Amino acid sequence: MHKNIKIAALGVSFLLGACATNIHRPINAADPYESVNRKIFAFNDAVYENIYFPIARGYRKITNQTVRDRVSNFVDNIEEPITAANYLLQLKPKETGISVARFAVNSTLGLGGLFDVATGWGMGLERTNMNTTLASWCVADGPYMVVPFVGPGNVRSFTGMVADTAFDPIYWATRHDANIHDKATYGFAAVKYTDKINSLMDLYTGFKEDSVDLYATLRSAYLQNQHKLQCRFADSADETAHFDFDFDEDMED
Repeated sequence: MHKNIKIAALGVSFLLGACATNIHRPINAADPYESVNRKIFAFNDAVYENIYFPIARGYRKITNQTVRDRVSNFVDNIEEPITAANYLLQLKPKETGISVARFAVNSTLGLGGLFDVATGWGMGLERTNMNTTLASWCVADGPYMVVPFVGPGNVRSFTGMVADTAFDPIYWATRHDANIHDKATYGFAAVKYTDKINSLMDLYTGFKEDSVDLYATLRSAYLQNQHKLQCRFADSADETAHFDFDFDEDMED
C-alpha cells in the first residue's frame, strides 16, 4: 500500500503536467489559496519558534561545530543515492556518475560519510531531487501551498518529496529486518530533521528580522527558486512556452 500511494501521487503530478501549457503558473495565479496559506504559515511559525528551534538550540548546546559538521556529512551521504537516482531520471550521466562515486568514496574512505573525502577529490556535493526531475520533464508546478509542520511548496514539490522516499537507502537496507527497520528509519529521520532545522534556523530568523511581511518574503523567495527549474524535455510544440514570473523575492526543501 505504501508503494501504491507513492505511485498514485506521482501519477497525479504527471496528469497535472500533461494539462499545462507552462510548467510555471503566472504570478497572479501562483498563490490562489493565500488566505488559508497565511493561517497555516502562522501556525508553522509558532511550531518553529516553540518546538523546532528550541530543539536546534539544545542540539547546539550539547555539540560543537565539528560534531555538527560530521552529522551533516553523514546525512548528506545517506541521501546521496536519492541524488544519483534523480540525476539518472534527468538523463544526466556525468552527474549520475559523480554522485555514485561520491557515495562510494565517502561511505568507505569517509568512514560512512562522516568525512566528505569526495569533495577534496574534485567531486563536490550537488543536490537534486524529484521536484527538479519532474520539472525537467515539464510537469507543471501547481499552486503554491503551505503544509502544516513542513512549510512552503507546490503540488509538484510535495509529490516529489513523497516520491524521493522511494529511493531512501535506510528503508531498502532495513526493510527485511523488522527488528531494526523502525528504529533505523525513525532514528535517521530524527537526526536528519534536527540537522536540517539547525541549518535553516539562522536563515529563517534573519528573514523574520528583516521582513515587513514574512509570509510574502518567503513566498517570493520560494517561487523565485522554483522559477529557476527548467523544462528540458518539452515536445517541439511546447518549446516556445515562456515563463512569465516577475518576482521581487525566495527561501527549502
